[in-house]
Amino acid sequence: MGKPHLDRLLGKVLRLLAACTMMVLAAICVMLIHAEGASAHGYIESPASRALLCHEGVNADCGQVQYEPQSVEGKGSFPQSGPADGEITGGGVFPELYEQTADRWHKVTIQGGEQTFTWHLTAPHATTEWKYYITKKDWNPNKPLTRDDLEPEPFCYDNDGGARPPTTVTHTCSVPTDRSGYHLILGVWEIADTGNAFYQVIDVNLVNDDSGGEAPAAPTNLVSLSQTSASIAFSWDAATAPNGVKAYEVYRDAQLIGTTSETTYTDTGLTPQTSYTYTVRTVDVAGNTSPFSQPLTVKTTADGSELPVWDPNTVYHGGDRVQHEGAIYEARWWTLGEEPGHADVWRKVE
Repeated sequence: MGKPHLDRLLGKVLRLLAACTMMVLAAICVMLIHAEGASAHGYIESPASRALLCHEGVNADCGQVQYEPQSVEGKGSFPQSGPADGEITGGGVFPELYEQTADRWHKVTIQGGEQTFTWHLTAPHATTEWKYYITKKDWNPNKPLTRDDLEPEPFCYDNDGGARPPTTVTHTCSVPTDRSGYHLILGVWEIADTGNAFYQVIDVNLVNDDSGGEAPAAPTNLVSLSQTSASIAFSWDAATAPNGVKAYEVYRDAQLIGTTSETTYTDTGLTPQTSYTYTVRTVDVAGNTSPFSQPLTVKTTADGSELPVWDPNTVYHGGDRVQHEGAIYEARWWTLGEEPGHADVWRKVE
């Protein structure tokens, strides 16, 4: 084989190697760009967000987010777009974070006024803006968060104009001082080149110097009105609160079963001849809660009859039946003001 031919062959090999090298380098660049985009996540570390407290084990039963608190990523342009109502707190991707009751999540106590919010970014990403929203004074902490629960305008805003931030980002914001108690603060990190945003919600116990920080009074005089084999009705005296009473939370055997703005409640779907213990506490318009009322233990009846509750001001005649403290009694003769279970005039019906 002649030298000219070898030179031509060597030239082809070198050109082929060069082309392959360029292809490999291009592939590496694509992978690096993709990796940067995939890892461009972040979370609010101070005050600690719900997702971060899941990662730290302070919040329980959080699902997958406990392993990746930086990944609460959803569609951007909030609130015009973004996660659906009821899914905002989980970015539309972590359903466990959608759950919302007054006691579901650990609360971080913060003071109203100047407050620093710190994000930890696992990799910076070109950023459009940062926004912070807070729940309204009369928001309902016992239902998943919706846009209507938030103030329409952010209380804190920063526009990065597409710049790439450092791995630690801080914003000094003025947290509202006109409300106290349990509130949600929603931080939104809008990304410039993906159309997505990262969502971080903080469960806060907001403390201010106004009367909003003063707890309401506990309900008093919790009494049963009537009992059947499957239901128990009871009432209590109205409580007082510096901010006004918003609602009452009703608990059966230490579990929340309902919320009402009235001072009566009927618990249904119960088991015959079974004792239940009830407590009630007050919630004011600032989200503060009172101590629990004194407990009331009541027993459902055996036969499901709709008998009247014994009334000390009513005259009863022989054969009349009443309910009293979870049992049924029958009058032996005429009686007024003599309490069933404590007077011989009444016979307990088994």
